[in-house]
Amino acid sequence: MNQLQLQYLIQDKRCPSGASLSDYDTLTIESAGCILYGQILWPDGEYAENRPCVVLFHGLPGSARNDDLAHAMCRIGCVVLTPHNRGAWGSDGVYLPSNCVEDAVNIANYIHSREFCDHYHVDPDNVFFVGHSMGGNTVLNAGKTLPWLRGLILMAPFDPTRFLRDGEPEKLRAPLAQFETQHCIRCVGEESLYRDIVLHTNTFAFENAYEQVKDQNVLFLEGDLDDCAPANRMVEPLLKMLQKHKTGAIQRIRHYPAGHGLLGCRTEIIRDVAQFLSDSLNTNKDAKAVS
Repeated sequence: MNQLQLQYLIQDKRCPSGASLSDYDTLTIESAGCILYGQILWPDGEYAENRPCVVLFHGLPGSARNDDLAHAMCRIGCVVLTPHNRGAWGSDGVYLPSNCVEDAVNIANYIHSREFCDHYHVDPDNVFFVGHSMGGNTVLNAGKTLPWLRGLILMAPFDPTRFLRDGEPEKLRAPLAQFETQHCIRCVGEESLYRDIVLHTNTFAFENAYEQVKDQNVLFLEGDLDDCAPANRMVEPLLKMLQKHKTGAIQRIRHYPAGHGLLGCRTEIIRDVAQFLSDSLNTNKDAKAVS
C-alpha cells in the first residue's frame, strides 16, 4: 500500500531533522534526437519508500504549467516532472501534436528505466500522466500505448479532431493561427499544425482510445464555462462508452464553474487530483468504480 501525506496538499511541509531536503533540478531528456527541457521536483527524505511519479504535460503554447499542482503533488510525496515538448519553451525540434505524443512515450520509457527509478526513488508501477488542453490529447494518446501507467488525468482536454469530424475546420484553424507567430513555440506554420492533425484524425480521436483505456484509471477535470474545449463535445462521447463498461478501474469526471484554464477552483482541483492518486494507488481493479 502506498500512502500519500494528503495533509500537506495546501500547507507547507517542514523537512525532519537529518533527512534530505525536498529539491528540484533542470530536467533534460532526449526524444527522437531532440533535447527536451523542463523541471523535476522530489520530496524530502522522510518519504523513504519508492515514490509515485507524476508527469505534467502542457498544452499549446505551454504557458500554463500547473505549477501549483506540481508543488502540491511533491509535498504529499510524489516525484514530479514538468517537461516541455519539442519546439516549446527552449526544447529542441519542431512543435507538432504528433511529436508531443511521441515525446510523452519517450519520457515514459525514460521514467520507467531502472537508472531513473533508482536515482529518484521512483516506483515504476506508480507513474501518472497529467495533461491540460492539448496536453490532454498528448496524455490520452500516449497513455493508450502504455498500459503500465497507473493513471491518466485529463484537464480540460482538447480533442484536436473534434471540429474536423464535426465538419467545422474553421474552429480548429482559428486557435492554431495565433500560435504561428509566438516566440515560445517553434513550428513551421499554422498549416503544418493543421495537416498534422488531419493526418492523425483516426489516431487522435478520443473515442478511438476506448479499447486501450477502458480498464485504465482515468480522471477528467472539466470547466463548465469552457468554450475552447467544451466537455459535451470533447470527452462525453468517450466517457459514455466508459460508463457502460464494467471495470475495476477508477474512472471519474469532475466539473468546475471555470473556463478553459480552470482558474478560480485550483484548491478543489488539487484535492481532487490528490484523492484520485491516493485511491488509484490503494485500490485493486476488482470492482466497478466509475463515478
